[in-house]
Amino acid sequence: MRQRPSGGNPQATARRGAIAIAAALAVTVSACGGSDDAATGSAEQSCPIGALDTADGRVEVTIWHNYASLSGKILDEQIAAFNASQKRVKVVGQFQGSTFEELQSKVEEAAVDKELPGLVTLEDTKTRWAADSGLFSPAQACIDSDPEVKAQFDDLLPIVKSSYEMNGTLYPVSFGVFTALVYYNQTHFEAAGLDPSVAPATIDEMEKDARAIKAALPDVKPIVMTTAPWVFEWWMSGIRQELVDKGNGRDGVATTSELASEPAVKLLEQLQRMKREGLIDVVAGTPGQVDHMLAMAQQQSSIVVESSSAATTVAGVIEGTIDAERLKDELKVELPAGFDTRQLGLKVEAGPIPGIKTSGKGQVGGAVWYLPNTNSRTVQAGAWEFVQFLNRPENQAEWTIRGSNAPAFRATVDEPALQTAFTSSLGGRWQKAAYDVLESGVDSSFPGPIIGPYTEMRTSLRKALDSALLDDKDARESLEKADAEVNAELKLYAQDIGG
Repeated sequence: MRQRPSGGNPQATARRGAIAIAAALAVTVSACGGSDDAATGSAEQSCPIGALDTADGRVEVTIWHNYASLSGKILDEQIAAFNASQKRVKVVGQFQGSTFEELQSKVEEAAVDKELPGLVTLEDTKTRWAADSGLFSPAQACIDSDPEVKAQFDDLLPIVKSSYEMNGTLYPVSFGVFTALVYYNQTHFEAAGLDPSVAPATIDEMEKDARAIKAALPDVKPIVMTTAPWVFEWWMSGIRQELVDKGNGRDGVATTSELASEPAVKLLEQLQRMKREGLIDVVAGTPGQVDHMLAMAQQQSSIVVESSSAATTVAGVIEGTIDAERLKDELKVELPAGFDTRQLGLKVEAGPIPGIKTSGKGQVGGAVWYLPNTNSRTVQAGAWEFVQFLNRPENQAEWTIRGSNAPAFRATVDEPALQTAFTSSLGGRWQKAAYDVLESGVDSSFPGPIIGPYTEMRTSLRKALDSALLDDKDARESLEKADAEVNAELKLYAQDIGG
């Protein structure tokens, strides 16, 4: 494989290398043929449903995931319930690191020798990588061949379906979904003479509210934000601004970055101005960052935009059902010494993410499940059997009630336990708000980009946000530098897949 230019990202080379290896494996297996029980190595394979009927004994299916703490407990419980419910398949869960990067590296290493597990979770940004790699069987194969499967996936929210489709083919087989919400301190709103029941709907309204809060509470920095790139990315998607060419990468392999668009520059300049005026406190968007949430908890800030996946935790802290010990044990969040969640006295509400023009726009995020096609047909069928169990409404409801995933299927919302949660708890109400955004707010005709080097794009965007918002560098120059970096990555990716 060709050498990268000096100063490049060696992990990006490894990622693209995995695509080239997978493509070579697909060609080799296809040329050699094989039995019905052989791995095909091609995303074009037929649906594995029915292969369990010829299995010799109980089929073992290994799952690779990065679900830790509370999410890991939920998954372990559902694996145990599935294994106890039938005798044809035994699922074994294997934790492969707490970050998507660790899990992705493991998958790419295993691809070399075709030693992928029966099922794997990948980050929502890996749609094009998964499709281009040829390592995974698309859900579409079973949707097109089985009426019951089609009926189930017809119930998928349009934004979820469109987010993970390429050329009309849906790739993931199950979904962990979140959107973005704005969390705001109602006490601060009241002190500023603002209506505590009304969340800001736009960034301009958020700025206006911040000015009122600053005037009433001079020691407060009303808005706290991180330089996590996904928030900025979603603000662009909310106004249908492409981040890359080729229809945001959905009409072909993208080759040109659009990060330095005029709307992006204008927004970044607005955020810089708000920071200079003391309206925004900016913290680095490093993985695992919680300083922005602590600023809200300690009432040093009034407004934060964060994932709906934080809803159950934030609500639990406010309601006193999650204390410092549980936060550390289940969520790996360690509070400052002497910080007592029971004495916060917080009144926090949540609403749809404020946008540039309107609220509730953006994209879908989360973890998605893929079915590797490098295993025997019986293993693939066993994995699909577990996926069907995982997708049952009652099991999906557990992920919403306890794990903060928003429902991906409409039928999940009809579950009595979830209906109760939606009305009986603060976290439940916020999850209902997140579902409402996904069901009717987010534009399913503009679901965000599909990018091969997506991780590299977000790394470059985060550096641009750090440059402009932490180091006070010129907004346009920061984004243009990001464009140049992403253009190089896009070009190399396109070359490696022959695009």
